Amino acid sequence: MNYTKYFFFFLFLLFQTTIFAKDEFSFSKDIKPILDNRCVTCHSCYNSPCQLKLSSFEGLIRGASKENIYANRLSAIEPSRLFVDATTEEQWREKDFFSVTKTFEDSSNSIMLELLEQKQKNPINKGDYSPETDELACVQNETELKEYLEKNPHKAMPYGFPAISKKEHELLSSWLKAGKLVDDKKDKITVFEKKQIKKFEDFFNNKAIKYQVTARYIYEHLFLAHLYFDKNSRNFFELVRSRTKTGVIEVIPTRFPYSEVKEPFYYRIKPIESTIVHKTHMVYELNDKKLKRYEELFIKNKWLEKPYMPPFDTKISANALKTFKQIPAKSRYEFLLDDIHYFIMTYIRGPVCKGQIALNVINDHFWIMFMDPNSDLAIRDEKYLNDNLVNLSIPNKYGQTPDLLETFTIVKNYQQAQIYFNNKNKIYKEYYPKGVSLDHLWKGNKNSKDSILTIYRHFDSASVHKGALGNIPKTMWVIDYPLLERLYYSLVAGFDIFGSTSHQFLVRKHMDRLRIEGETNFLEFFPTEVRREYFNSWYKGWLAQRLSFYVPSENEPNINYKTKDYKEEFVDKLFKKLKISKDRINFIDKDYVAVKILENYSTKEQIEETFKTLTLPNNSKFIQYHTDDKTNLAYIRVELENGQDLIYTMVINRWHDNVALMFNEDSRLNPKKDRINFIEGFIGSYPNIFVKVKQKDLKEFFTIIYDYQDTKEEKEKILKYVINRAHPNFWEEYDWFTKKFEEQDKLHFGLFDLNRYHIKAIDNFR
Repeated sequence: MNYTKYFFFFLFLLFQTTIFAKDEFSFSKDIKPILDNRCVTCHSCYNSPCQLKLSSFEGLIRGASKENIYANRLSAIEPSRLFVDATTEEQWREKDFFSVTKTFEDSSNSIMLELLEQKQKNPINKGDYSPETDELACVQNETELKEYLEKNPHKAMPYGFPAISKKEHELLSSWLKAGKLVDDKKDKITVFEKKQIKKFEDFFNNKAIKYQVTARYIYEHLFLAHLYFDKNSRNFFELVRSRTKTGVIEVIPTRFPYSEVKEPFYYRIKPIESTIVHKTHMVYELNDKKLKRYEELFIKNKWLEKPYMPPFDTKISANALKTFKQIPAKSRYEFLLDDIHYFIMTYIRGPVCKGQIALNVINDHFWIMFMDPNSDLAIRDEKYLNDNLVNLSIPNKYGQTPDLLETFTIVKNYQQAQIYFNNKNKIYKEYYPKGVSLDHLWKGNKNSKDSILTIYRHFDSASVHKGALGNIPKTMWVIDYPLLERLYYSLVAGFDIFGSTSHQFLVRKHMDRLRIEGETNFLEFFPTEVRREYFNSWYKGWLAQRLSFYVPSENEPNINYKTKDYKEEFVDKLFKKLKISKDRINFIDKDYVAVKILENYSTKEQIEETFKTLTLPNNSKFIQYHTDDKTNLAYIRVELENGQDLIYTMVINRWHDNVALMFNEDSRLNPKKDRINFIEGFIGSYPNIFVKVKQKDLKEFFTIIYDYQDTKEEKEKILKYVINRAHPNFWEEYDWFTKKFEEQDKLHFGLFDLNRYHIKAIDNFR
């Protein structure tokens, strides 16, 4: 017998069965991993191009829209929150979302499939790519798609990055062509999690009035949280208001978390069904200890008034200081401080913090401290808050579309600020005749390193971190309870991403006042004669100083300064008092001596010592030449000869003469004063570039950063280390950094966003 012939026939049958018999696809096993690893990096949030969110099956079926959420507009638009404002494909079509998976009438292709296939045919990336700022066509039909690809043959999907692999494309293409788009996700909630959910839902839905008011207060502060009960399960949840008490959760859509619901509702804890992305991943733990803490803070404590449900009128409910005045201020403040890293993070990662106009209200690097609850006079003095409520209002009370008169209440805001500062200075003088001292600052939660937090701004994104990262910053804030609550309700609970431009303008300008308030609180720890000098150094320019309203007190601090270097001495005393560790790479002591770049590097300590030297002022010509908004954050992989890797983030802190003005930011930058920070691990959510350098090449790499010359030769040298968006191995490198991030911090891990990756595609690697 001809066994060879039968053998090959058998192989053919086996091959045919394997390749062609896959009529059944699993979305969760076959398709979702591709979307997560190659598409969600840009399509996951409000800033998703064309509002196409591919982080869930529901987002894929919803499709895309031509509506630009971040566009300037006279009136607010209807919200389009996935899982909230519509729940079926038909409802999304009524909201003018169109399918990207539905096949065209005269072919088996769809918008999504055609864009993917075009990339396979024309994989070369040319020119610049910036999904958030490019004028995207958001093609709605076959005609628009054809016109788009004729004009932009090199702008298919993935946009501005290499094509997905042949295997990935064939699998995704087969699934789309099959037309059987069905989700197959399963309930992965553990028995333990279900028991914990019931405990907390019982607490939130207790009919006693104290519980109802408490549940409302907690919900308004946790509506953005990614709740978890077991850090090892990788399951996250959100707190919602539902029509149903048990069974299927029916989310009631409201514009704000404090908007009125005109029907019976229940607080429910709902699984988060979308892929976790880092830019929105703000974790908050719920456990038995937290439930007991809620009881202690809100239920067992005697309230200042007989409990009642506050009105839902947004002119009142937008300001929690007034809405929840019946609850002791100390309970509210301690609730916030218990998870202060989470709450500060909501200001940073909430939708208000997308875009340079929203973020140019803060400096690129600063530290935050907090008044101790036992020292904060808003807590100690029962009349303090009530007497100042009028002067502590926030513009969010005007809703999503303020009228012209309300838009110009910014003048009244300055007047209220002056009255409040004067009242505050007077009462602090009464209570602390010797002045405020370091004893009045909060010492943080036990073993949490959160007595001081670091904020980094990365142009149009930002991040918050526990501890004092970096060298001594230009400015610092001290936050008390009234400021903390107003920050949250102005920037998070009361900010409407779908609101009018006037709404967003008012919030932006009010943030000026809140920032100055935090800086003013900090300056109260300095002698009176130098406060104005420090303040003016932060607000250079006559217009900035005219618009920056500062009312220092005449109260001297209760701090024994021995030098004239007040900020440096304050930091030294603060670190000792609160037992804060110095940043080993970026903190520069006065006696520090810069090191030379070595011929060879053999230890981690040598590498970090050179990093430290590069953080010094004017010690990096590289950042003086690279000053655009896509050069702020780099993830660096150092490949050691022993097979191990070191990972650092290079953070570029841009110097601003002031942050008091909304527009023309470039005119207030000074590249010669920019500084670099090198942080071990990962900082931020939006990497601008990936860098890979071998141990043997460290001398050349460090020399480029230190003594970069803007020449063709130097630019070619850089390409040896940076992973350009057009690099054929880009996805391999992206996967490596993603995997390492997950290994380092499973709880806080989420996919990076590539919408702000360095824009220029350089296709000279082939």
